[in-house]
Amino acid sequence: MTSPQSSPPRLFFLHILKTGGTSFYRFLENNYSRDESIRDDTFTQLHQLKDDPAAFATYLQQVRLITKLHLDFSFVEQQRALDPTLRVVTLLRQPVRRCFSMIEHWRRVPEVHIASLDAVRRQLVLDARTMPAAAFVEKHHQRLSDHQTKILGGVSDHVSNPPRETLLPTALANLASVDFVGLTEQISDTATYLAAAMGFYNSMNPQPLNVTRDDRRLTSAEKQEIEPVLTELNRCDAALYAAGEMRFWQTRNRWKQQQFQAASPERSVPLALGQTFHFSMEEPLRGDGWHEREGGVEQSCRWAGPERQSSLWLACCPQGRLDVTITLLSVISDEILSGMHLTIAGQTVAHQISQEGQRLLLRATVECCGPSTDWLELTFSFAGTRSAFDIAGLDDLRQKTVAVAAVDIHRTG
Repeated sequence: MTSPQSSPPRLFFLHILKTGGTSFYRFLENNYSRDESIRDDTFTQLHQLKDDPAAFATYLQQVRLITKLHLDFSFVEQQRALDPTLRVVTLLRQPVRRCFSMIEHWRRVPEVHIASLDAVRRQLVLDARTMPAAAFVEKHHQRLSDHQTKILGGVSDHVSNPPRETLLPTALANLASVDFVGLTEQISDTATYLAAAMGFYNSMNPQPLNVTRDDRRLTSAEKQEIEPVLTELNRCDAALYAAGEMRFWQTRNRWKQQQFQAASPERSVPLALGQTFHFSMEEPLRGDGWHEREGGVEQSCRWAGPERQSSLWLACCPQGRLDVTITLLSVISDEILSGMHLTIAGQTVAHQISQEGQRLLLRATVECCGPSTDWLELTFSFAGTRSAFDIAGLDDLRQKTVAVAAVDIHRTG
């Protein structure tokens, strides 16, 4: 006897080429019955329906899990207009690595499938097999240019060259409206966090699908030769990916914090007017994106890194008007510090920097609405990271940003 199960939410997986989507949508399909998702045996028929936009939209509307198809964001907007409850998930991949994978994919198309390709795609595959990598990139640069930005920007012709000054803002706005953003490089964790958010069972298979065999892969020398060109071709994708990284890190941090709060007896405390909460790196760490504790002459600190985002969860409630003072003992470079953004209780806030002796003080104010029992989240975001080896040739390869010693939260309203 089977127990009744509630249907999972309707979900649209915006599947971008070569981002690990095949493995990911198979994981998604495990949480829906066969007839709730797009069946493999109806795939050809569905492709033919794309010539009839109204019929295609009607078919998609009847499916609870939209996967397999490489559609652009305009189809998300179409389906959301028909069903505002539809949820959307996508995966982003580091742009140059995605291009490497795309070229390798074209190289490995089996002989048996070449005859079924149209003339344009057949030539693309043959060129990938026979041309030097640099010559191939030069000839087919439009197909390797800002592909993820085009998909999120709603561009149906992925070989076109739309103006980037309007395309990127559109893609970033659409990305912000996506319910869940994952990363190819963190696909297992992406599955974990999505399963928790959607009420799925996490059945993600660690064995990747649709992988290129070694003899069709780009060599290290080929990658080194074409990487500068691909970097230039994907400047918008780099900005889009950076935004996706931030979204993923925020999701990861919140999930870990929820797990901690559920398991720990430690609770956040409300601050009375005029009361100050003090946290120093001498204390146990609650947060992500930090190097090991280092003992200074007067007090300990931790360097933020190696990622471009570091978060602290502080055991005081985010309510009222809070003045925040962050004590820094060192910075890896002035450029890293000047490009820093500070988020407190989910709000990006302006901050001021002053120097007192050998220390830097960062000061900011945030208004938190209503009573809350949550912990106060403090997040540092940076445009990049550096190592002491990069800057001064010192024997320290750790990617770092700023060294935080303490945080003081003072309630003034």
